[in-house]
Amino acid sequence: MQSTQISTDHHYRPDIDGLRAIAVTLVLIFHAFPESLPGGFVGVDVFFVISGYLISGLIFADLQKERFSFADFYARRIRRIFPALILVLTVSSLLGWFLLLPDEYSQLGKHVAGGAGFVSNFVLLGEAGYFDSEAELKPLLHLWSLGIEEQFYFIWPVLLFFAWGRRWAPLGLILLVLASSFGLNIDRVHEQATSTYYLPFTRFWELMIGCALAYLSPLAHKGQWFAQDRPQSLVLLRNGASLAGLAAIVVAAVVIDKERAFPGWWALLPTLGTFLLIAAGPVAWINRIVLAHPLMVSVGLISFPLYLWHWPLLSFPRLTSVDPPSPEMRVAALGLSVLLAWLTYRCIERPIRFRSRTTRVVPILAGFMAVLVVTGYGTFLADGIAWRMKDKADYSAFFGWNYTMSHNLMVEDRHECNFYDIIDHRIKPAIDSSCYTPQSDSVVFLWGDSHAQHLNFGLRSSLPGDVSLLQVSSSGCTPSAVDREKDALGTCNRANRFAMEKIAAIKPDTVILAQSVDHQSNDFDGLATRLQEAGVDNIVLIGPVPQWQPSLYKLILKNYWGAVPSRLNHHLRQSVFTTDRIMKERYSGSLQISYISLVDRLCNAEGCLTYLDGNPKEGLITYDYGHFTLPASRYVVQNFITPVLERQMVARH
Repeated sequence: MQSTQISTDHHYRPDIDGLRAIAVTLVLIFHAFPESLPGGFVGVDVFFVISGYLISGLIFADLQKERFSFADFYARRIRRIFPALILVLTVSSLLGWFLLLPDEYSQLGKHVAGGAGFVSNFVLLGEAGYFDSEAELKPLLHLWSLGIEEQFYFIWPVLLFFAWGRRWAPLGLILLVLASSFGLNIDRVHEQATSTYYLPFTRFWELMIGCALAYLSPLAHKGQWFAQDRPQSLVLLRNGASLAGLAAIVVAAVVIDKERAFPGWWALLPTLGTFLLIAAGPVAWINRIVLAHPLMVSVGLISFPLYLWHWPLLSFPRLTSVDPPSPEMRVAALGLSVLLAWLTYRCIERPIRFRSRTTRVVPILAGFMAVLVVTGYGTFLADGIAWRMKDKADYSAFFGWNYTMSHNLMVEDRHECNFYDIIDHRIKPAIDSSCYTPQSDSVVFLWGDSHAQHLNFGLRSSLPGDVSLLQVSSSGCTPSAVDREKDALGTCNRANRFAMEKIAAIKPDTVILAQSVDHQSNDFDGLATRLQEAGVDNIVLIGPVPQWQPSLYKLILKNYWGAVPSRLNHHLRQSVFTTDRIMKERYSGSLQISYISLVDRLCNAEGCLTYLDGNPKEGLITYDYGHFTLPASRYVVQNFITPVLERQMVARH
């Protein structure tokens, strides 16, 4: 994401800085107001093409003049990238020290190290999965694109220098890398969407489009960027290309959203649009009048520090408060981003890049970046330096993933019955035979996602000893008698087919169905019919659990520390109440399905229950946004579910 003022040896194109202004504006609007511009994230793809064009043009020019030097190339990169990045990473670390809880600061430390080491994309890919936190809670999330860009510049100059020295056709190499990377992108984007988004080899083709344009520029091989003579016959063609390019970028920003398979074929819109705008040249009307306007150029010149500053300033308010930032606060964050970007550009970036002639500046900057890698990763290993806020740290450390491990939920929730390994993040070939092998004539079968799993402890604590509790409950997999179209973890259809097969063979007395959200979207009537055809007499459907935004323990830490109310009416996911209302109406008086409303049992006019037995730590209802703690599992099952099961057993006998 380089400024176009690379060297006085080359003609400066203000229209490309204007194009950078468009790209960064798209990203800023998307991050601050995503509902207003759902595809604004394509601004990053515009950056990729610009970067490939500018940097490859420099490399070609130096190779032609036989003056290319890896030392000079990477020294320029360090002067260009490191100053602003060091400042933003340092300020983010300092803000985190004072504002973030230990688990949040630990994650920030890891992201600081990843950003300083230009491997943020790999760090984020490693975090992606069932238990990943929201994007808005990662202040350095945006550095994934910088990681891809710098990884490209570790590889591409070496390949190009090697090919050039052997007089191989550079265009052939460009097309080979472009086609291979694009092919990987298309091949993987549907089945491995997250890795396709973050991995460099499925993104390099976007930079290679810019590389191809730099090479194909008619006079690039003569060390010039444009022809001095511009035949009037080409004006119409240039204007048409410029208009088409701008239209493609705008359409991409409006039409594409996070539900599309991206990058995939969709990424051709912003990348080819950028190709056309640059190829049109500075004399095209849009380039000359719109993109080269002084205001556009001014924004383009500060676009790199603006890109760096904006996301932490939008993310930290989201991290430090349980309430989402207001529109006014988001506008203020963007305004502050512009101010800080301008100051960074004027006071840090330009002086270091253009005025400092000392050779020591490069190793000094590299040393600062190495310190950030070490301190960031050290913060991660030190669990966020918990002694900063010991009482809150101890409370925070009790919940979340730590609760899963310290309370042995792998056993208590029976994850041997899960087709997805939540620790190793892999699909399991089979589940344990104890999950579907009854030990008595009376059988209760628990089926669903993690919101079925968290009922297991309570059921085992409450059911009579002569009742066998069986379970098929895979993470993220709602119970269904039909295959789902999208199976993100690759386990759901397999788990559901397996559950139906075992239920048909075992014919349990009761099947308990549970899932986290969107019960109204599931065809429980069809599922109940299939279960009854399989010989199941009693079907119990558990309604959604009251769910907190953010996790209940973080809500207490940030808003109610020292005075935890036993009930809360705020920061609850309202869709849960809508779902529960629909389900109560749908199954009121149903002869097929016994619906149990947990909302009715856990909530009243004063709010939803937060903790049990006067203990807001061990007795907290959930250890995250909505998964029951062990005491809550026992409480809910004994008081609300077991009475229904007992009535069914009495009726059956």
